[in-house]
Amino acid sequence: MKTIGDITNRRKEIYSVETKESALAVAGKMRNWYVRAVSVTEGGRLVGIVSEWDFLTKLLGTARDPEHTPIGEIMTPDPHTAHPGASYAECLATMMKHDFQHLVIVTESGELRGTISVGDLLRVDKVERDGVIEFYESMLKD
Repeated sequence: MKTIGDITNRRKEIYSVETKESALAVAGKMRNWYVRAVSVTEGGRLVGIVSEWDFLTKLLGTARDPEHTPIGEIMTPDPHTAHPGASYAECLATMMKHDFQHLVIVTESGELRGTISVGDLLRVDKVERDGVIEFYESMLKD
């Protein structure tokens, strides 16, 4: 079974922003990076995650000014995390249980390794399940 490290180790970029950056600046970065969520750090330490949902509900939904709102004020603090050795199935179960779309990956020492989405994990799950089905079909043909 694939681990989160198997999935994220291929990525070249780790997207994160600092708490003091404006929501407008972060939205621009997310658009340029083509991502729906980014880790939020303070002095290099993970302190939160901000997603499209945070922008919608905590910024636009409350009519805050994106140019003057620090991202630290709308982020989700202390996000759930997983280590690179966790299985994709464990992470998917955690995300489903707690009803969120993005999971921050950190090493045991706290080094940020990126963010993974529920969509990423569902694609891996499909490939894994298809492989099992193909294996059993090949066994039954003989």
